[in-house]
Amino acid sequence: MFLVVLSWAIVRGVDEGLVWGFIGGLIVDLLSGGPLGVSMLALLVVVVLVGQPWGRGVGSSVVRLLLLVFFCVIVYHLVMLIILAWTGHTVGWTWAVSRVALPSALLNASLSPFVQRPMSWLERRTRRETLLL
Repeated sequence: MFLVVLSWAIVRGVDEGLVWGFIGGLIVDLLSGGPLGVSMLALLVVVVLVGQPWGRGVGSSVVRLLLLVFFCVIVYHLVMLIILAWTGHTVGWTWAVSRVALPSALLNASLSPFVQRPMSWLERRTRRETLLL
């Protein structure tokens, strides 16, 4: 869900990314055992970060995508951990970051080009044509 929402926010913009982040995060929360809204809030934070102009001049588009996804996965997990700690859940920070967030960031970054291409194709197929008068 993370990569789909992030990729859609990249190709279609923050507004549509926020809608799908809300819907996708709610679905993930309903299927998980955690507090309702944690994944949704973390996805919304990440979508807002994707809309920022950081790193626009760094390397090729693939390098930017890999760095952006890696950074956003770390932020996603940190937001989730902060919310969990704030709601009274016990959080092992060192374990969670080293055993969950970093491997997840590496995996998601390596898979991101394979998700980005179909999302770009879908964006082109569903793009609204504007009428020029």
